[in-house]
Amino acid sequence: MSSEHKTLATGFKKLMELDNETFVAWVDDQRAELDALFFGAMSRSWEDFVDAENKKTEETAKNRVAKRRDRLRHWHEDDTTNERFIFSHDLATSSWMKNIYASEHLKHQRAQQDQQDNFSFLASAYTKMNRELSRPCGVFDSGATTKWKLDRTEGRNRMRLRLLPDRTGPIYDYQPKRRITDASANGSIRINTKQPLQQLNDLGSTPISAHPATNFDGSPQPETLFSLQNETNVDNDGNAIPEEEFELVEGPNDPGDGEDMYEDKNRKVMRSLQRGDQVQQVFNISRIIGLEAGEGLLIIGKDSLYLIDNVFQRSDGEIVHVSQAPPEERDPYLQMIAGPPPPKGEPKNSTQPSRADQESRSWKWNDVISISKRRFLFRDVAIEVFFTDGRSYLLTANLPQVRDDLFAKLSHKAPHTNGSSNLPNPEDAWRLESLRVTEEAPATFGSKFGSIFNSSAWNPAMRRWARGEISNFHYLMLVNTMAGRTFNDLTQYPVFPWILADYTSEELDLNNPASYRDLSKPMGAQHNSRANDFVERYKTFADMGDSNLPAFHYGTHYSSAMIVTSYLIRLQPFVKSFLLLQGGNFDHADRMFYSIQKAWQSASKDNMTDVRELIPEFFYLPEFLSNHNGFNFGTRQSDGGSVDSVALPPWAKGDPKIFIAKHREALESPYVSKHLHQWIDLIFGSKQRGEAAVESVNVFHHLSYHGATNLDDIPDEEDRKRTISIIHNFGQTPYQVFSRPHQPRDERNRPRRLDTSAEALTRLPFPLFESNERVVSLVYSPKLDRLLCATAFELNLPPQFDKVFKWGFADCSVRFYFSESKKLAGLFENLHQGQLSCAIFASSQMLITAGEDCVLSAHTIVTSQSKPVELQPRASLFGHKTPVTTLAVSKSFSTLLSASLDGTVILWDLNRLEFVRKLTSGRQVECAKINDVTGDILICRGQKVSLFTLNGETILEQNVCPEHHDDYISACAWYEGTGNEWLENTLLFTGHRRGIVNVWRKVVGVKGWKLELAKRLNHGDGGGNEGTALGGGKSGAGDAAISCITPMPQMLYTGDEDGRVYNVKGDEMKI
Repeated sequence: MSSEHKTLATGFKKLMELDNETFVAWVDDQRAELDALFFGAMSRSWEDFVDAENKKTEETAKNRVAKRRDRLRHWHEDDTTNERFIFSHDLATSSWMKNIYASEHLKHQRAQQDQQDNFSFLASAYTKMNRELSRPCGVFDSGATTKWKLDRTEGRNRMRLRLLPDRTGPIYDYQPKRRITDASANGSIRINTKQPLQQLNDLGSTPISAHPATNFDGSPQPETLFSLQNETNVDNDGNAIPEEEFELVEGPNDPGDGEDMYEDKNRKVMRSLQRGDQVQQVFNISRIIGLEAGEGLLIIGKDSLYLIDNVFQRSDGEIVHVSQAPPEERDPYLQMIAGPPPPKGEPKNSTQPSRADQESRSWKWNDVISISKRRFLFRDVAIEVFFTDGRSYLLTANLPQVRDDLFAKLSHKAPHTNGSSNLPNPEDAWRLESLRVTEEAPATFGSKFGSIFNSSAWNPAMRRWARGEISNFHYLMLVNTMAGRTFNDLTQYPVFPWILADYTSEELDLNNPASYRDLSKPMGAQHNSRANDFVERYKTFADMGDSNLPAFHYGTHYSSAMIVTSYLIRLQPFVKSFLLLQGGNFDHADRMFYSIQKAWQSASKDNMTDVRELIPEFFYLPEFLSNHNGFNFGTRQSDGGSVDSVALPPWAKGDPKIFIAKHREALESPYVSKHLHQWIDLIFGSKQRGEAAVESVNVFHHLSYHGATNLDDIPDEEDRKRTISIIHNFGQTPYQVFSRPHQPRDERNRPRRLDTSAEALTRLPFPLFESNERVVSLVYSPKLDRLLCATAFELNLPPQFDKVFKWGFADCSVRFYFSESKKLAGLFENLHQGQLSCAIFASSQMLITAGEDCVLSAHTIVTSQSKPVELQPRASLFGHKTPVTTLAVSKSFSTLLSASLDGTVILWDLNRLEFVRKLTSGRQVECAKINDVTGDILICRGQKVSLFTLNGETILEQNVCPEHHDDYISACAWYEGTGNEWLENTLLFTGHRRGIVNVWRKVVGVKGWKLELAKRLNHGDGGGNEGTALGGGKSGAGDAAISCITPMPQMLYTGDEDGRVYNVKGDEMKI
């Protein structure tokens, strides 16, 4: 120990014995030495000790942490393994559950769809059954008033004659437009577009979104509102059955419904296919009906053609409801026409799809008879498809290229549309002939028509018309068809001329040129003073030199949707179209079409904004002149008269049928035939455009002509909408069919037919043949060049006539035999309860049978030449209370007539196999026929003949056997010519029990229609003389009763109860 340390130790010991203050004072005195001791030698040892201890602690801690980390790592790995296993299990379980749920949910949704479809089908079936039970001749005939609509079926010369019961929806109390002071009273009857669909399904949707407030010449336009945007469920052809009031499953693809309402649209489309058919191609199309445009799908199948409404195929192949289709993929022009979608506040069920909303239609390819390219809004995007049942559809695509592809595909599937020689059923050749148009590429549409249908004499249609082989009416319809005019689009409706100028005389003199209008001038130039005003207007516009508005004579048009609907305002479905144009009410009574004379004066003289022409119905459809449905059109302010049926000229004697007959006679008169080509030049030909049109005072607004503007080149959407509205509403000038002056008609070469030479009929002295059995049918087969005779209980099967249908066997069966070999071609039992009472072939594919059970049955015939026959049941028709004894068919109008023992006569629709109307009742009907050209119905009871129109209006009833009380009519027939020519006289034939055939003319007498005897022919050898209406001739009292009469264009075949068949020929000399 050093001395210093010793000193400190000694001092420390002393201090231990002292008090604290002394110790503290000592420490302070020895501060330097103490610091040196403690911070020197002693601290170093301590630090070494501390470092050693710290190292031990750190090593221990590291070992402990490492062990803990190992333990945690093992725990984490175990947890991760467990979590991965649990996650994998949960994922697999969830996926399995989702797959099961999706599968079962899809099954559930499909079951719901099936349930809904079945419920809809059952509801529709029960509705139809209820309608069938409560209709006339039904079990529970309610006696309710029937409303009528014009059927789409076209007959000969493309005439749409038939009215059908209007079963499309509730009956509306349509009201006339009131004065402004009556606005409050009228407000309650305006259409509320926010009502549920069930209340609006009778109105349709307007395809108009805008309309100019004035005409192009600045004159006021009649009040027309185009704001109605409600949806439609109405199908004009009557196939769609309206939705009844029952709960429906929500729309599967409606926005906001969630995935729970998924609907398999592909499945719904596939279920629409016929059994065994396959989809080959699908096109998005729109169906044009009047003013409406309904989108849907056209499906080209292996065996059939399908149209399905309100579904859309997206670019990814998915099929959705049209309301869910991407806007950029839909046709923008149709969207512009249809207007904006309903606001968000619109009730959901106003756009709810219904069964009728998604109606499916199908036709076998053999039923497609013609396919023609058409235009819509002056765009080459449309085709028109015609079917053998007389119906047609106008379809549009969104692009010309799509249209051309669709046309090529359809033409390939239905090659017989190119010519009658390829038709599966030659019996349909007459329908194709009235539609045949040479097709062309879109770019040369007008030029090819102009070069094909020009003034050269080699043109078949023009040459036939010039020779008088086809009527003026038929030729005008053919020209309208060539020009793209169609009944399916009210903006392109067929155009016919005003013919007469005399609507005031008591008797119409068709030999006086003053009775006719000037066909060389348009309606605006019928009077020189008005023509001068239009010429001045043209000069005024020309002097303005506005390149965007070329000069024109007329600010209105001669054909537009408003003109067509105003003419046909008394018929559905045109009432609905008119209401769409008028905002839900009829126009003011003074502006309605209520008088033929007033309409003529307005269009030809009085009204500078009225230059309208006529429509085809003025020449064949008397029903459009009568207010059969009892609409309230209001009272005229001008004279206080009410507007009901159209006021007719005095020479019509108050009978629309007489007016139509006289008007048609005027159309076919020598004067009109001589000058009709001049009117064709104005509307369809060389004077439609250019300098010839200016010289003829025949220039309309430039937007009414094709090629004036290209809608696709208009960049501004609002400008495009305005242009579309003008084209759609103002009127569209037909395509220029003829580029050179039209050939006139040569009246000198008109052929002489039976209708003009009935007095020259002469029976050949010897029968053609004798079958020794009652002759019930005589049919001439051009292909076989043979006259085929059928005796009792048998019929020859058209069109090949290689088989015979027979009935009356003891086992109540019906059988088919081959005509040549007499071998059995088919045997069928239990068609009826008991024996057949009568049968008739409605066509080569449909057999109608009637039995002792008072039921009519329709059967589809499946056969081909030299092949057996298969009968497939289609429908049973109920209405008769006694067995049916007489059947008659009009194939052109798809109408069946049945008459039973109690005298009840019923008309049936063969297209839909439904009841149309009860025609009459009385004593038993011996025979009946339907005129396949005019639709007139001939019914013979005892000694009386009754004539009716196709729509049940009585024409006449007359006793044609006044001389012999024991005589009666046993056979009857119409003379129909070839179907396309004009018959100057309507002839009908009656065969009598006394062996006489009488030839009658239907003429207008002092009190209306009557039958005038033209010729009396003895059938057998009981006298052997023929007599005229004046000479009479001897009656063959001992001859057998006439049982069959078959008129031909130039001759007549007759058969009697003894089996003798005679040929009666007429004079074939030219006039």
